[in-house]
Amino acid sequence: MTDIKTTVNNISEAEIEILCEVDVETFEKESAHALERIGKEVTLPGFRKGHVPSNVLEQKFGEAFILEEMANLTMEKVYPEILRKHKVSAIAQPTVQVKKLAKDNPFEFSLTFQILPEIKLPDYKKIAQGVMTEADDTAVTEEDVEKALVELRKQYATKDDAGKEVLPELNDELAQKFGPFANVAEFTEKVRESLAHEKQTRAREKKRMQTMEKIADGITVTLPTLLIDGELDRMMFRFRQDIERMGMKLEAYLSTIKKTEEDFRKEWRVDAEKRVKIQIALGKIAVAEKLEVPKDELDREVKFLTEQHKDIDPARAYEHLEMMLLNEKVFQFLEQAK
Repeated sequence: MTDIKTTVNNISEAEIEILCEVDVETFEKESAHALERIGKEVTLPGFRKGHVPSNVLEQKFGEAFILEEMANLTMEKVYPEILRKHKVSAIAQPTVQVKKLAKDNPFEFSLTFQILPEIKLPDYKKIAQGVMTEADDTAVTEEDVEKALVELRKQYATKDDAGKEVLPELNDELAQKFGPFANVAEFTEKVRESLAHEKQTRAREKKRMQTMEKIADGITVTLPTLLIDGELDRMMFRFRQDIERMGMKLEAYLSTIKKTEEDFRKEWRVDAEKRVKIQIALGKIAVAEKLEVPKDELDREVKFLTEQHKDIDPARAYEHLEMMLLNEKVFQFLEQAK
């Protein structure tokens, strides 16, 4: 494909329009290809499929139809060249508008892209260091252990004649019902370890979220509406699933509380914007610090997930796991700021 004449118009910091002009000679070369593609798809009386002469196709479909196919072929070929030439970071397929489409004329069209605006991150290492070095309260008290043991004993509770719950005695026999424990002391120690691990995990997740929220707060940019709406769609989908797990239909629930989906989307918009900023920040930190997910690690995780969930789309599983694993590597990097 020869050089394309292009003009870039910045509509906003999140949207650009690229006006494109393909010269007559280059455009006309697609005429034969267009007729060939059309011929492969149609069947006409007296001709085998794919063997209809060009002049017959021209008479049958007319100039306008063939020009449209030439335009499609041209745009398919020049699109990657336009992306490379202008280094477009598109977040969705562009809106295409044909400006001029006529025989013996240059082909003119425009591409309008939703793009990720230029984003400058705050000093994320300094922010992470400030959060990650804060002391964690992960000590497990005797009261914590006792509460956990009571909840576990409730699994084997009985009822007395008055219908009152009676907890079994915590002895070696009961401890062994929960696993290969020699005695109560060993079982209690395992409960203590589990509580400590749970508290440490919660503390780590809390610090990770605090770090990313502070980084997101330092990003001052107007995000494309497309990204925010996409996040709102995901939030609404998860909300619907939660409602249905409780045995209700979302529509019935909304009717009960006298709200609409649009009400929730308005309420969630600020949170959705923050979530998008956090994900953008995670991606930019990964690029800046050259963090990657090894292919063998990703392939292994995808294989495990698709084996566990036979109905999952492998391509979507790959995309989702790549993002999750890369996010984890960013979090581990930020935790080292301590």
